[in-house]
Parts: sequence; structure tokens; C-alpha cells
Amino acid sequence: MITNVIVFASIFLALAYFIVWLLRSDFREQIERPKHHFQDQLNEYDNHCVEDKINNK
Repeated sequence: MITNVIVFASIFLALAYFIVWLLRSDFREQIERPKHHFQDQLNEYDNHCVEDKINNK
């Protein structure tokens, strides 16, 4: 009985999250912001390493 409640609640919450993610672009931007921030930091680090290699030649 309790396992059914847990499973159905999990499915319901996942579907609700997915629907909100589809319909609201501001929510999607907020959720994906850390991914973009991390990617920007990686790009900045890569650019810095390339500049160091060029300057050290």
C-alpha cells in the first residue's frame, strides 16, 4: 500500500515538473543556469590555458 503511494506520488511529481519545465521558459532558464555557468567557466579556463601556451612560446 505505502509503496503504491510512493510510486504514484513520484510519477505525479515527475510529470508535474516536466509540464512546468515545458510550459515556462523562465523556470527552464533558472534550472539550466548552473549548467551554463559551469560551461562558461570551462570555456574561460580553456581560453586562459591557450593564451598561456601562446605567450610562453
